Amino acid sequence: MYLYSYERLKEKANTKQGKEFLGSLRKIYEEDYENKPILALPFSKFKLFHINGDRVLYQNEYFDRRKRLMLLQVLALADDKYLEPLEDVISAICDEITWCIPAHCLDRETGNTYKYYEIDLFASETAFYLAETDYIFKDKLCPEIRNRIKYSLKKKIVDVYENTIFGFDTMKNNWATVCSCGIGITYLYAFPERFNGIKDRIFSAMERYLVNALGGEGYCSEGFSYWVYGFGFLALFFDVYCQLTGDRPSILDREEIKNTLEYGKNAILDGGIFLPIADGGSKGEHNESPVLYVINRLFNTNIVLNNGREIEADTQVLGTRVLAGIDQKALVEEEKLGCVYFKTNQVLVRKKGGYTLVAKGGNNAEMHNHNDIGAFAIIKNGKQYICDPGVGEYTNGYFNSPKVRYSKETFVCSAYAHSIPVIDGKTQVFGKEYEAKLVDRNDDFITFDLTNAYPDNKADIKVTYKTLDNGVKAIYKISNASSVTFRFVSFIEPKVDGNSVLLDEMAVTNSLGVTPTFERVDYSGFLKRPKTAYIIDYTVEGCDISAEFDFKF
Repeated sequence: MYLYSYERLKEKANTKQGKEFLGSLRKIYEEDYENKPILALPFSKFKLFHINGDRVLYQNEYFDRRKRLMLLQVLALADDKYLEPLEDVISAICDEITWCIPAHCLDRETGNTYKYYEIDLFASETAFYLAETDYIFKDKLCPEIRNRIKYSLKKKIVDVYENTIFGFDTMKNNWATVCSCGIGITYLYAFPERFNGIKDRIFSAMERYLVNALGGEGYCSEGFSYWVYGFGFLALFFDVYCQLTGDRPSILDREEIKNTLEYGKNAILDGGIFLPIADGGSKGEHNESPVLYVINRLFNTNIVLNNGREIEADTQVLGTRVLAGIDQKALVEEEKLGCVYFKTNQVLVRKKGGYTLVAKGGNNAEMHNHNDIGAFAIIKNGKQYICDPGVGEYTNGYFNSPKVRYSKETFVCSAYAHSIPVIDGKTQVFGKEYEAKLVDRNDDFITFDLTNAYPDNKADIKVTYKTLDNGVKAIYKISNASSVTFRFVSFIEPKVDGNSVLLDEMAVTNSLGVTPTFERVDYSGFLKRPKTAYIIDYTVEGCDISAEFDFKF
């Protein structure tokens, strides 16, 4: 029996674990939606992206509808009283003039015209959600609602897709899989007779993503949350495809798949913190838990969050996946100490004695790039003592203007926000030509040459990060520079204690005898979430500078 059939999901809903899960979803629905009407999506918020670059106000209401849909999709399995509100939210979504968000359907050639039938990440996701809802409930839904779903899917997805070549047909990042897989699942559910006509196009996107976005090592330069999103949608598609067709394609046994599953395990660090690099290092952007259920089952692996699998409040999205795997047993593995090095991107992950060191080389034109060549992070007990500030608020300029993206105002993507030195008053800038060179490394140290990481640079710059039993030593050797500011960034407010700077229980000392300056930076994180980071700067003058900094617990 198909795993996402009404009968199979209802069985799961009636188990002890299923009832507990539905109980948590029912509470969310009662608090957030039961007495809340489904309001029209206001054009006044839709047009804000064009006016001032704001995405969040419209998208909050857009995604809220989809959360309501997926909550009701699960709750209606247990009680028919939720079928009518489920039909109401389906009707509202079908009525939307476009399923594409404003940031993705604005015609940049005209500057103020919208391509309402553009297909983006979220249009394809919406189609997937509606097609699956129709497939699960079939004759339990009103025939007219089923007709409206089919009509909307054909007009907004199928007719457009079959007559248009989209950007994601050549992209090599998460768009390739998320868009293609959402469309592919829609066809498998709602238009199976037409699937063979688009199958090669869908599979080509998978191939392009695996080879180009993940490469031989399986490393995702976009960041872990984007790995969950991009690779997760690949898994969602093949999970449905394999079950409905009975075919398990050879692509699922590729070396890139095996390597990227290892990346997924190694990118989950202490306390639910993910590998803190680029725009995908913060927890919670892309609903990791439900997708990991599918990845683990499809690939017979064991990737778990926080040393176990917890059902969190945000798992109402893709709740059918949680429900289907509700009795899946997660093998809780002991934390593995050791070292992983991703050669292509020059990223070291060293887990040692209760803490983790992350050090990054690479270049400054990577996917979802931050200007962070030579940056490092120290993580322990679920805290980033030396941090990457994570992902910022997505605005128009965040993706479309390097001047905006790498400004001090945007903060998170700039060199200013990363633990890297400022040389002769110059910080790192965007561009593939700005890159690190690996000098040497083993399991306990890594040395980068950062000479080519700065514009118009005459200095010779080398940095070594060395792991100790109780912390990390950073060693800098810089010649032919008139001044250097050694910069470190933390989420923890620094306090001075004699010759040390305390970041909670971690003490920072230096060989220079220099007293640092401090700056608090309040910035806008993902979905406008207010966040705070602290800049710690040690500035010295001189031609040849050797400096050691100890970060000890």
